[in-house]
Amino acid sequence: MAFNLKLIDETILMNLPERQYKFVLIFCKAGEVKIEIDNQLYEISGGYILTITPKQYYQFIEINNCEGCILEFTYDFFCKDEKSVELIYHNGLYCHFGLNELIKISDQNSLSRIEDYCNALKSELENKPFEYETSLHSILKLLIIEVSRCKIIQQERPLYKPDALFLQFLNLIRDNFEKRLTVKEYAQLLLISEQKLNEITKKNTNETTQQLINDLIILEAKRLFNYENLNVKQVAFKLGFDDSHYFSRFFKKQTATRAKDHLRTLLTE
Repeated sequence: MAFNLKLIDETILMNLPERQYKFVLIFCKAGEVKIEIDNQLYEISGGYILTITPKQYYQFIEINNCEGCILEFTYDFFCKDEKSVELIYHNGLYCHFGLNELIKISDQNSLSRIEDYCNALKSELENKPFEYETSLHSILKLLIIEVSRCKIIQQERPLYKPDALFLQFLNLIRDNFEKRLTVKEYAQLLLISEQKLNEITKKNTNETTQQLINDLIILEAKRLFNYENLNVKQVAFKLGFDDSHYFSRFFKKQTATRAKDHLRTLLTE
């Protein structure tokens, strides 16, 4: 389903971590919920919102008198135009595949609006009135704007608004690890030149395009080691490396650690 809303209750507790393939927004109105995301534990209390980005591993561990909801939606459902693409990543809300945003909703009016939006989304899903999917998109957009405003107020660093084209590039990397595409091939998919892609990447990350691709490959490799119980050869194959020895050299060069040491840590825990 392109969009879903679940209440935070005992039914969401998980025995094992799972991979998330949608964008997630967790709203805790009251109580407390504990969730692990990519080996990091988050304890969310009343008045907080937490985001999860596609491809992260997560596990709901504990719930204490929690009242709230979990929104899940796909990229295709929300990102229908460039403005929507920019909004979902605006100011880093979902932009980095290795980070999660924990946002305190301090203003009572904002908290009330977010609660109203969640209730409206729940009603649309349950009743499915005329053009309810269009309504869902519009309400979700308002909710994300409200959350973004709260994040802007509480942070001290400058606003970050990435280019829609750069965000499309990030999604292409995330969805094509196994193909081991070159910078030139990514540029062709985006219908731009390699030079233009390098300029966009440098502007948004201060890295070269190839280094950004390498960073995300390493992030994905670590997730596969941590959660899929795969050996080095299997991880290499999943990431498009025909030669596991070459993958091991690549991993060592990027991280200054050996790939097999990450596997050994997992097996001895």
